[in-house]
Amino acid sequence: MPELPEVETIKRNLKPNIISKTISEIEILSPKNFLGNKKEVIGSKIMSVDRYGKVLVFKLAKPAKSSNKKYLNIHFKLSGQMLFANKVNNAVFKNKIPFTKGNTLPANTTRIIIKFKDKSGLFFNDLRKFGWIKISNKPLIPKGIDVLSKEFTVKYLEEVLPSRRPIKVALMDQNKITGIGNIYANDSLFLAKIHPQRLANSLTKLEINKLYISIKKTILDGIEDQGSSGADEAFILPDGSKGQHQRNFLVYQREKQPCLVCKSLIKRIKHHGRSSFFCSSCQK
Repeated sequence: MPELPEVETIKRNLKPNIISKTISEIEILSPKNFLGNKKEVIGSKIMSVDRYGKVLVFKLAKPAKSSNKKYLNIHFKLSGQMLFANKVNNAVFKNKIPFTKGNTLPANTTRIIIKFKDKSGLFFNDLRKFGWIKISNKPLIPKGIDVLSKEFTVKYLEEVLPSRRPIKVALMDQNKITGIGNIYANDSLFLAKIHPQRLANSLTKLEINKLYISIKKTILDGIEDQGSSGADEAFILPDGSKGQHQRNFLVYQREKQPCLVCKSLIKRIKHHGRSSFFCSSCQK
């Protein structure tokens, strides 16, 4: 699932390519993936590209009705992708071939095609069909605090963490903290030397401070590496290229590989429906 670094990377990659472009048509190949009446946004210009947690948001306005703004909200869920093409070929929408860098055709997982007036366009692909594009009058902003926002502080972490839930589960609660998923929760806890099954209310102030620093570092490292394209290759950039952060995982997906600190073998456990990776020597 694309997490904050992946969605932030998509945002930064798309921004110079689609700002000020006018939507000429939206082709909906899978109705369950599009929520709203597309006629409301046809003819709208993209005013900004933003990210709120794991949600990508396009702010739209029609030239004659600049005060009547609409928003396209995009959630990638488990396997969503957003690909940009300089030219969309209207004659081949029914063809089902893989997208490659520079290709103008949809893939067999393409669910939505957003076409622009200049003939360029966006392909929203989603293998599992859990992702969505939703029209709204306001941006769909998650309840939790974004880890890149000014509001995400050590003090805030101290306030929202205490509970009898495992710390890893608490970190991934999007109603409290938005943007952290399984990848960055695992690696943040490793950096902070905290076991993923520790109860959140057992952490000391010093441990919470270390965890805060670790979260910021892992998220920023992920953005610098342009996200993580793992073995399933679900995440790719809008130009079809891959992120590189999977080369720098600390414990995530490194089961039975040596710990980068003590050389003990990384362990994997299942709890709360997710796999957790950790070093039993370093993390207590």
